[in-house]
Amino acid sequence: MKPVIAALFVALGLSACGVDGEPSKPEISARTTVGVNSGSGGYTDTELNIHFPLN
Repeated sequence: MKPVIAALFVALGLSACGVDGEPSKPEISARTTVGVNSGSGGYTDTELNIHFPLN
């Protein structure tokens, strides 16, 4: 199991450094919601997404 995980990290590392072509930038997005609930009062909700394209 350890060799499979090691090979996966090596493949991801090589693809991230641009060995197989131009490296692609990750896409990052964030969203924050602020609201008021009649039962519990104020609340916030934060969502953060990071996407690493593989090709």
